[in-house]
Amino acid sequence: MKYLVAALVIAAIVAVFFRNRRAGHPAFKPLDVTTREDRSPDAFYRAYYAESGAKEISIPVIREVLDAVASATGLPAGKLEPADELGAIAAANGLQRAFLVAHLSTVFPEAEGEMMQKMAAGEFTQLHHAIALVVNARAQARARRG
Repeated sequence: MKYLVAALVIAAIVAVFFRNRRAGHPAFKPLDVTTREDRSPDAFYRAYYAESGAKEISIPVIREVLDAVASATGLPAGKLEPADELGAIAAANGLQRAFLVAHLSTVFPEAEGEMMQKMAAGEFTQLHHAIALVVNARAQARARRG
């Protein structure tokens, strides 16, 4: 079953990649973070989520998502922002958005299904989407456990 899911995820990513290529989907301009302040996950939370009252978005989850994106792209985790476009983040290291999403889905398998659905629907485009999907998937898993 695990291999079937992995094969389906890879097939979906390849299909989206080729569909976008045929459609003349524009290449993303690589994200330039050189002038940005380097933030810790705590500062990231305070700057973007503390005032929203979103208690389910925790600093450890933010750290995990930022670290996963940084490890895939080579960008410093502390210079990423929620509104950053995943395609631009990936392009900063010569990658495609589909590669970054595939990487995130392997790091966060609990969110893999929803990531693939949202990507296919064009609703998984920014970094804050990745954070929200991981938070939601973990909340659903906790609710199922009891």
